[in-house]
This record gives sequence, C-alpha cells and structure tokens, in this order.
Amino acid sequence: MQARILVCFLTLSLLSVSWAVPVMGEVESDGPEQIHLALSEQSSEMVVTWITSSHTGGGVEWGLSAISLNNSVLGVNHTYTADDWEGVVHDAVMDPLLPGTEYFYRVGDEVGGWSAVYSFSTAPADDSRVRIGLIGDMDETDGARDVVSEMASQNLDLVLFAGDLSYAYDSARFWDKVDGDEWDDWGRLYQQVSANTPTMFAVGNHENEEQDGCEGCGFQAYLNRVNMPYAASGSNSEFWYSFNYSLFHIISISTEHDFENGSAQHQWLSQDLELATLDREAHPWVLVFFHRPMYSSTSGGHGSDLEVRSALESLLVQHSVDIVITGHDHNYERTFPVNSSQAYQTNTSQFVNPKAPIHLVVGTGGRVLYRYDSSEPEWSAAYDSTTHGYGVLELLNKDALQFTFYDDEHGDVVDTFTISRGDPVTSENTVNYQPESTTLEIVMTIILILFALYLASWLYRIFRFQFTEK
Repeated sequence: MQARILVCFLTLSLLSVSWAVPVMGEVESDGPEQIHLALSEQSSEMVVTWITSSHTGGGVEWGLSAISLNNSVLGVNHTYTADDWEGVVHDAVMDPLLPGTEYFYRVGDEVGGWSAVYSFSTAPADDSRVRIGLIGDMDETDGARDVVSEMASQNLDLVLFAGDLSYAYDSARFWDKVDGDEWDDWGRLYQQVSANTPTMFAVGNHENEEQDGCEGCGFQAYLNRVNMPYAASGSNSEFWYSFNYSLFHIISISTEHDFENGSAQHQWLSQDLELATLDREAHPWVLVFFHRPMYSSTSGGHGSDLEVRSALESLLVQHSVDIVITGHDHNYERTFPVNSSQAYQTNTSQFVNPKAPIHLVVGTGGRVLYRYDSSEPEWSAAYDSTTHGYGVLELLNKDALQFTFYDDEHGDVVDTFTISRGDPVTSENTVNYQPESTTLEIVMTIILILFALYLASWLYRIFRFQFTEK
C-alpha cells in the first residue's frame, strides 16, 4: 500500500514538473547577456543595460555601421541581494545621437568578452512613420517565446510594456516561489526584442515580490534591472514618468502605488497632462499606459478596476488622452471611445476626433490566457481570449494613427482600427484571424478531471479501508 501511495506521489510530482516552465538558472557567464535598450531623459541619448555574473568592467562601443564602432564609453555597475540573486547589472549611455538614424553597438570588454553587434534606430525629428509595440503579462512560456519572436520580426521602433514581466513573484508556482533566476531567464528570452528596440515599462503586481513572503524584496529586482527616465518629467519616483517620442507624449503610471486624488502620483499626473495639453502642437498624440485596466469585460479574470477608473478617468478625458494601454487580464480587448461607461462612435473602426480615450488590454504576452467570454458591454468593441499576441501602434502621419493586434503564431490580424484628426482613414490591414479549435484543450481538461476524480476515489478507498481495519 505504501508503494502505491509513493507511485501516486511521484505521478503528481511529474505532472507538476510537466506544467512548470523549464528554467536555465542564474547568471553563469561573465559575458554580457540580457541586453536591453531604454530611452533616456534626453532624446539624443540611448541607455543600454546588460548583466554579467561577476565582472564589473565593460562599456559600450557604437557607430554608424557594424564594422565602424568608433565611439565608446565605460559603463557603471551595481548589484542587489533580493531573492538571493547574484550578478552584476551594467548601464551605459550612448550620446550624442542624431534623430532618425540607425546605429550599431556592442557591449562588454576584452576581459569579460563582447556581445554580438546589435542595431537600433533613434526617433525621427519629423512626422515620419514610426511603429510602437504594445504588450503586457509575458512570463517565460512557449507563448512568450512565440510573441517575442514575432515582435522581433516587426521592425518596431519602440515597445511599451504594461507590467508583469518575468513573474518571478508568482504565488501560483508553489514549487518555485520568489526566485531571482526567473528574471535572468526572462531577460534572456526578451533580449531578442530588447537588444534592438528600446522598451519602456509600467510596473505590474507581479513585480512586487514582497507579496510572496520575500521580506524586504518589494520591487528591488524591477528597480535594479529597469532604468526609466523619471526625473526629466518632474517625477520623484521611477514608478511614474513621461517622455516624448516622435509626435507622441507618453505617460507611464503605477496602479501598484497610491493613485488616489491627493496622492503624489495623482498630483504629478495632473500636472504632466496639463503640460502635455499646452504642448499638443509639437506632440499631438497622448498615450497613457499602466497595468490594471479601467475597462475589461472578461467574465472571469480580474475585470474592470473601478478604483482606477474612479480616480483617473476624468483626468484622462479632460486632457483628451487618445489611447490607454493596460494588461493584467490575459486576453485582448479594445473599447470604443468611452467615458463613464458611455461609448461613442460604436458603428465604426475609423474614429474621427473621438470624444474619449480608446482603451486596449494587451495582457497577451505569454502568460496563460484567461479563456473566458466577454460580458459584452456596450463599450467593448473587440474581444479575443483564444490567442497570445501583441499590438502595433503606427503613426501614419501627424493627423492619423493605425493600430493592429497580431496573433503570435502566424502573424494574423486579430483586430485593427484608425484614429484621425480630419477625414476618416482606412486601415491598411484586414482582420484574417480564425481562432484555432480548442478540442484538444477540452479533451485534456476532461482527462485531467477524470484522473483527479479517480485519484480522489482511490485515496478515499485506501483511507476508508485503513480506518475499517482499525
């Protein structure tokens, strides 16, 4: 009987391992890895960050061709101890850079080794077309790998990441609680995008590792690995900041910190939006991104965060914010222009001078999907919970934007719309996504349920027999 119980335990252990995501472990090489770019406080600068196991030297070399890296600067380095992590984080700033120019670079040195040569393009100084990737809730799953691979092929100029990066804090992974190695695995995975495209982040709930009993951890891993330019926008916190890019004014705020009226974050946001309103001629498009959605119609998952809506929506509407980007719910959703649950222009996907922001939920970066239906409120324009994917927001010209949501496997168009200041603009893309059959998932779910029922019945008989014998 003990042998049968042991077999049962081993079976459950193997199932747990099969559901877990394989990890590569901590930083083991002094060669540069987990390379990622970020915008700086100055438009003429680009920040590059990389990680080594223990090497504290190194810098960045860059130039206008892959064989002519004739500029260089030494980096600065630091480390942190949350999650018992061991490694060295390096930062270096490439400056001065010309607008609308492609640059090539590598990081490291002769002692620790050099990275491969990567490239990036700086923001144009005019209304040239730019492409901004939108994503959230990634983890390090097979879905995340597909999303990253597809995003890397899109020739993006910038990525806005709406929180929940590595899921190092994850109470659902009971066999793998707070672990700094998860950050390293995610950094290696995302490097396919981040080494060539600057990524700007908003913080999510899974960046707050202190929730999982890691005393003193908090947001340490996030803050030590992510370097956002907050001071230039008058912010006193790395958790909320703004910056200009091309013809966009882009604002990142935190739904994991106090955002209520009267808080430091709320006061800063109000002031920043007022300044953005005055600067609308130079930067006519205003985007705001954060983690928890004001509008989400999933019948499971988290749904609309009414506290966020109550505290912030009036500010966003008052200052004519164009698009709000969020994650948290692991599905895709787009609203019509909406204010206080009242939707406008509900008969079109070609929006002209909308009266309120359009909200996007893009929590489809790789984490397990919330396969729920929509509650179908009036304000919900498009909803899909069957695929991982990512959004691409394109500046067509100074008076028009185009948004497209792509699925992660085939690059199919799941949804698309345009916003214009003048005449309606027709999207260049056509929806062609057909959700794949979920028959296999249904069958596997039934098998697991039957197995669980059989196991429960078997254990019941064992314990009943034991008590009966006694």
